Formats: sequence, structure tokens, C-alpha cells
Amino acid sequence: MRYELADAAERDIRDTAEMFGLRQVEVYSTIIERAFEMIAENPSRPNSSDCSEMYPGVRKLHLQIASGRRGGAAHCVYYLETRLTDDSIGVMILRVLHEHMEPRHRVVKTLSVVDKKKGA
Repeated sequence: MRYELADAAERDIRDTAEMFGLRQVEVYSTIIERAFEMIAENPSRPNSSDCSEMYPGVRKLHLQIASGRRGGAAHCVYYLETRLTDDSIGVMILRVLHEHMEPRHRVVKTLSVVDKKKGA
């Protein structure tokens, strides 16, 4: 299955990268890319969490799953299986947020922007 990144997710990744040195950015980028591949491979994977209380169908995957070790990463990927910009069904990566950030407002705001783009 294909995946796309919402503009907010791209900003999240860029902002996170600015906080780390070059070596750490390379390591973290690999973990993030692996998480996206895992999500696209199986959006309902058993080690992801249902976050439908935010919005129907939203799920979360903690990056430490993609890192392969406990404490290997401190961010979560929020995503939704939906129709993509090319009209195919795939996964929209909504946000990549630090595990301590409150996600509800950020995810819902991103969904409203994504929905407006689809309607345009």
C-alpha cells in the first residue's frame, strides 16, 4: 500500500531534525522511514494503537517499534487509511509527534487541512 505525508507531518520531521546533530538525524530518519514502510505494509498492525477517539480510523505507531528496541525513539506516528491525492486508497501520515505531546488537537487540525485539500 502507498503512503503520503501531510504537510504537517513533513514539518514535524523537519522540526525534529533541527533538534539533533547530523549523525542522530541519519539514525532517526532511518527509523522514521522504517515506521512508514511498516505502516504501509499493514496499517492495522497489532503493535499499533487505535485512536478513533480523536477521529474515526486514526491509528498510532510508536517509533520504538520501528527502531527494534525499547527506548530507541521517542516519537509516535499518527496516520489514517484513506483516499490519497492520486485517488488511490493508501495511508496518510498525519503527524510525527513526540510521545509527550498532546496529539488530539494537532491531529484533528491536520485532518481538517487534508480534507480541505481533497475538496479543492
